[in-house]
Amino acid sequence: MLDAASSRRVVLFGASEGGPACIKFAADHPDRVAGLILFASLAKGSATPDYPHALHTDQYDMWLQQLVTVWGGPAGIETFAPSLSGDAQARAWWAGLLRAASSPGAIKGVLEALRDADVRHLLGRISAPTLVLHRRGDRAVRIGAGRHLASHIAHARFVELDGSDHWVFAGDQQPVLASIKQFVGGLAA
Repeated sequence: MLDAASSRRVVLFGASEGGPACIKFAADHPDRVAGLILFASLAKGSATPDYPHALHTDQYDMWLQQLVTVWGGPAGIETFAPSLSGDAQARAWWAGLLRAASSPGAIKGVLEALRDADVRHLLGRISAPTLVLHRRGDRAVRIGAGRHLASHIAHARFVELDGSDHWVFAGDQQPVLASIKQFVGGLAA
């Protein structure tokens, strides 16, 4: 896709489950990545004794079943965007987006793949400047997952943000945008 767009190098932005794919691309194609930004992301989808930053597989599976059961309504908005969970318009928008984006079976497959994802072995291979952003009270991905990313990627900068929204576009976006602007501006210098 980068070749088709005649783009030699990019700044990747991986939010949540998009982070592992961006991590893999940055590790496999360091010459194509000018910078990496990870927001509310993680290196491993489920907890193990050496990675306590996620739900255990049985907890994850129970959460996934609950999510799939209510798919088509505003499923998970209380977790993903607590600041919007009481907003009727946001709830209707989210429910409509879920119905348009995926079937319950398809999202189950996507989230099972995330549960089984593990890119920890790639973190040491990332050479691109990296910014890791995570909201302190994130209910979907624990802040420890963001700290883990930053501590295992050479020269990564970790920014802990106030708030509990998992979605980048919910809650206070100004600190997120300011951090990204500063990071990207520093890449050009």
